[in-house]
Amino acid sequence: MTGVISGGGQWAFVAAAYGLTVVLTGIVLWTSWRAMTKAEKRSDALRRDRK
Repeated sequence: MTGVISGGGQWAFVAAAYGLTVVLTGIVLWTSWRAMTKAEKRSDALRRDRK
């Protein structure tokens, strides 16, 4: 059948797909964490300015 990954190639594809998923998930988590810490700093600064 054409277009079907067979043999050891399929496991390389699966490993690459999982690896890509882990890397991209890490990037999203890191970016979200950085945005959250920046927002917290801005919020703290606004609170300090109010007092």
